[in-house]
Amino acid sequence: MKKTLMIAVLISALSGIQTETNAQQANFPTKPVTIVVPYSPGGGSDNVSRATAKYLAELWRQPVIVENMPGADGLIGARRVINAQPDGHTLLVSIPAIAILKYINKTLEKDPLTQLAPVSILATGPTAIVVKGNSGINTIDDLKKKCARSSDNCSWASGEPFTLLAGSGLVSGMGLSDMTNIRYAGTSAAVNDVIGGHVTMMVTGTSSVLTHHKAGTLKILAVSSSERIPSLPDVPTYAQSGLGNVEFTNNWYGIFAPVDTPEAIKQTISDGFKKEAQDPGVLKVLTPLLLTPVGSSPAEFSETLRRDQATVDRLSSFVVAAP
Repeated sequence: MKKTLMIAVLISALSGIQTETNAQQANFPTKPVTIVVPYSPGGGSDNVSRATAKYLAELWRQPVIVENMPGADGLIGARRVINAQPDGHTLLVSIPAIAILKYINKTLEKDPLTQLAPVSILATGPTAIVVKGNSGINTIDDLKKKCARSSDNCSWASGEPFTLLAGSGLVSGMGLSDMTNIRYAGTSAAVNDVIGGHVTMMVTGTSSVLTHHKAGTLKILAVSSSERIPSLPDVPTYAQSGLGNVEFTNNWYGIFAPVDTPEAIKQTISDGFKKEAQDPGVLKVLTPLLLTPVGSSPAEFSETLRRDQATVDRLSSFVVAAP
């Protein structure tokens, strides 16, 4: 009799947990959702977020607001989400740069990744080495020859920590370690300075410079994809340009929530991004930017983060600590 009673109590408890989980899923979202972009408008993170927000607003029947909060290599935006209520209504879109913050910001008391929960990878895309259009630099070899001469005062731009790390590895691989790195709070300002001829080159997500390449104001010298991109048939890959096996050069855009966000809510959000990845309207926006929608699960995103953190730890010597 006691055994039967204990089983009944256990079943009741499990049923209560399942009911609470279902209620959390059913009730989300109960108000507008904010996606914080920790970089300036106009970059890859911003493009992905705005394409995603439109679809999710229709799916969730709540406004989905994109809020740009650039500064401190993405840390200002990250803290906005870290300090938010863990109810799924304030989310962060970030790139692999978030795994580097603990190395470049001396003021950090905690690694932001320990205060955020990975929810889903929105999209992935290649990076590119870019110079000013009509600069006379048309290949990686041209870039190496020009910048090997100290009299040319070459420099390269990085818009956030991910491109700082990836770019440092690429510049070193080209034998141009003496090139001056100029850091920016976001991609758009760096792009403008390359177009203006104030900076020689930059490494960035291809989506951020594709329209400028097609317009001729920038020239993409090489991309990180494993094969040539059909829409850029004249642009070689990093490997084809003699850069060898360069680590950590592809980009992802991932969604994070405050660390204590309930699993049920994270799963609901992840399910939304999985549906979004199949939406024709989203594909229409992202495909021309050479971005591939993903919509991964929290577990899959966690595994990607684990691998990338291990790579960052190996390459951290490239990163110069922020003052």
